[in-house]
Amino acid sequence: MIRATCAVALGALCMAALPATAAPLVTSDSDCPSAVDVVTRLTGLWTADNPASVAAHIHVGVGQMTVELVSESDPASTRILPAEPDCESRAQAAALIIAAWLDSMPADPLGQVESVAALSVEPASPKTPASETPLPPQSRFSLGLGAFASLDARGAGAALSGEAAWARVVSRFGLAATLSAPLPRELGLGPGTALWWRPAVALTLRAPLTQGAWILDGGVGPVFGLLLVAGRGFNSNHTDVAVSWGATAAVRLAHRRGHAGAYWVELRTLVWPATQSIRNDVVGATPRLAALPRIEGQLGLGFSFGAL
Repeated sequence: MIRATCAVALGALCMAALPATAAPLVTSDSDCPSAVDVVTRLTGLWTADNPASVAAHIHVGVGQMTVELVSESDPASTRILPAEPDCESRAQAAALIIAAWLDSMPADPLGQVESVAALSVEPASPKTPASETPLPPQSRFSLGLGAFASLDARGAGAALSGEAAWARVVSRFGLAATLSAPLPRELGLGPGTALWWRPAVALTLRAPLTQGAWILDGGVGPVFGLLLVAGRGFNSNHTDVAVSWGATAAVRLAHRRGHAGAYWVELRTLVWPATQSIRNDVVGATPRLAALPRIEGQLGLGFSFGAL
């Protein structure tokens, strides 16, 4: 009985003497990836043999992701990775960096592992981290529809727009082909009125500036347009068509809705370098000219339908 009591006491003393193993602490300043997403992928790579008081801080910037690794025994270490377009790839990359730094790849990833603490640096929310779900990957191809209000030197107008977009064509850059169909506008010219409108096709090169549920991207590219003019109220009404070349620059803020697509608001500018005018020829008098705007600003709302 005395031996058994001593053995139990000695075993308890040995267990108390073992150093406590702290789980890695993961924080993230973004929800793409969130700390929970990284921890989910890290769970199968982390074992109880890792050093105590380990922390990994993830920062997502423009086009890159930084993983800062800190422990009590080693100086801070930083790894900079390219920011993948989808959140799952980012979470997997961050988890592999953390696991490699801990030198803890288990031979049997299906073995029993310890729990991992996670803390996501995000605004307070009634939703618990355990209930968060990672965003699905961004669609590579999408179709979009939008309505725009325009403003230029001749006043205000409106246009409908349709687009086909391809994400990540080259690295993080994508392409978008946009067709804009403005409503006809009126321009008083002498005794009559000229109706004019300029449908345009633009090919823009786009790049995301941020990632996550809210995506900010910018794009620039050339524009091809057809200037259509029709007379009304003149002694002799005529129609005419002219080719227009220009450039466009746009900034878009989109809110992703899973694989269904995204709502967005876009601000864009159209520039037509060549001067174009509408002319009214009057017999025995000097022709009347009215120059058309060369710079146009547009603000619109739309929705893009994603497809993988």
